Amino acid sequence: GSVRLARMPINYSKWDNLDCSSDEEDVPKVTKAPPKKVEKPVMPAPKEATGSAWNANNYHWEEQKLDTWGRQRISELLTDGGKKAHEEVEFNGARLSFIYSVAKDEVEGDAWTHIRKGKTVVGYNFEIKLTASGVVKTSSREEAFASSIHVDLMVDNDPEVSLEVTSGGTLPFSKELKARLMSTVEGRLASFLRELQAKALEQKTKTEGKGEVRAAARQLPSQGPASDCGEEASRDCQCIVVLALC
Repeated sequence: GSVRLARMPINYSKWDNLDCSSDEEDVPKVTKAPPKKVEKPVMPAPKEATGSAWNANNYHWEEQKLDTWGRQRISELLTDGGKKAHEEVEFNGARLSFIYSVAKDEVEGDAWTHIRKGKTVVGYNFEIKLTASGVVKTSSREEAFASSIHVDLMVDNDPEVSLEVTSGGTLPFSKELKARLMSTVEGRLASFLRELQAKALEQKTKTEGKGEVRAAARQLPSQGPASDCGEEASRDCQCIVVLALC
């Protein structure tokens, strides 16, 4: 025979005390703290650079041409302004009076200074032709003496001075006269190189000084309104600015 399944009654009593309120009401709300404001660190004001307006701290390559000054000054020194030199030359225990002058025949070349990373470098390249002429006086007579002098003056080499006697070459003391002229020319060349170095340092100091003046001018307090500063104080402010820029 067939089996009949009986239906069991459903008991809903277990849901009688069920809390059907929204879960969101029981969950505490979390308030988020506002984001903290990050303050940028105060950086010190940059140090005012020195040098040309475009060349801070003389870092980049900066060149100053000294061609005209160099040619003129080396000519003045080598010729001693056209003055005659009066010197004594010793020969065999006797002292001879040597009176001579140096004339410029030709001076070609250039001179310059470089400023790089705050350092000054001097450069020059000259080719010089001179004529020296004079007389030598002994106890009994007077003899003429003349020579042509050629100078190569280059920054990477020692000065090269060559001298050719054109008059008085057969004199017994011509060797001593030639040595004296060579020494005179080399000494005057050394004076020129010292002046050229001083010229370069002077230019570097002048360039850096302009940068320092600009820095001082920028550090001056700004002038307030005339009603706050007053007429007398306003004049004082203007004087400070003028002095700083001079």
